[in-house]
Amino acid sequence: NDNEKVKVTCLCFPTNKNSSQNNSKNLLETEILEKTISKIGALLALSLGDAGAEIISRNMKENSTGDVNPMIPGKKVCAIYGFCDIRNFTGLTEVLQEKVMVFVNDIADIVHQYAFEYGGSANKNIGDAFLLVWKFDNRFTYISKKNQELKVYNCEQVNQICDMALISILKMFAGIQKSKEISKFRNLYDIVQKFGGDAIKIGFGISLGWSIEGAIGSNFKLDASYLSPNYNMANICEEKTKEYGVELVMCDKFVENLSNEAQKNTRILDIVYDEDEPVGFYTVDFDTNELLNNE
Repeated sequence: NDNEKVKVTCLCFPTNKNSSQNNSKNLLETEILEKTISKIGALLALSLGDAGAEIISRNMKENSTGDVNPMIPGKKVCAIYGFCDIRNFTGLTEVLQEKVMVFVNDIADIVHQYAFEYGGSANKNIGDAFLLVWKFDNRFTYISKKNQELKVYNCEQVNQICDMALISILKMFAGIQKSKEISKFRNLYDIVQKFGGDAIKIGFGISLGWSIEGAIGSNFKLDASYLSPNYNMANICEEKTKEYGVELVMCDKFVENLSNEAQKNTRILDIVYDEDEPVGFYTVDFDTNELLNNE
């Protein structure tokens, strides 16, 4: 009868409603958890960088407990290392004070953007300096029979990666020069008074060769980094920019692996003997305004 129908309806609907609410609640909690994990992953990737995330991932896979263990061997890789340094940084910090963080991040945004667009990755931010890396795939590397050193084949693909690294760095110089955000700092009265109108500059060193990629540190602080004489050479090249009065210095190993067309635009600066082995230092002569016109 009608009364029984009403009873059945009253008993059934609350039960279905509660079940639906529970399912929605569980679904919502799962969705929130997934979003939280994604955000944590994105923050870790941002913090560690592209190469760093790979190092930590490999580290955790090789450790049976799943924890990060800094006390495991690294991996030998072949790469291009670009070391960028902001000139006049101590003086700029004195003038800018708290705003120096915004200034450094404006430059980092340009440097990292062009590295990423041309196949590289940002590895380290060290105050006023940045380390960029372009890694070569294993298929482009070999072990030298002469000295058992890991090297890259001088082939079209390697030439292209080297050309891309060089182009990206030239784009960085142009990008910093034309940036409206950085121009605000460049035109500040105190900076012009202290340094003149050309205070904001960067210097770049580029090297190429093998290095050990791995995690460095302890259970308290861990960094993903590279260790080798070739990695250090990028830093040496950047220091040489001040000695030679240029903005960009490249080591001979990098220049040798540029395409023939790109090599025509390089100029040798010096040959230095390191442990009886000659090391050539090169630069590219460029006009920043011309770079801007070709953007």
